[in-house]
Amino acid sequence: MVLLKVLQMKLLKKIKNTYIGGKTMMINYFAMQIELGWITIEAVPKRFRKQVQELLDLSHAGLQDEEPAE
Repeated sequence: MVLLKVLQMKLLKKIKNTYIGGKTMMINYFAMQIELGWITIEAVPKRFRKQVQELLDLSHAGLQDEEPAE
């Protein structure tokens, strides 16, 4: 019985990792497409829009702080 419970927990962990990894991959994929100018934020599905916008804001945060080279 304990072995069955352990196997269930391992399977559940694998499923969660796959789901979370897939979601993260989609967010990065949409952000990359926006950066390249292929799509706009409106083309991103609503469930990913907030996270994609946050990622884009973070990627531009470091660029705004730098001084322009002369």
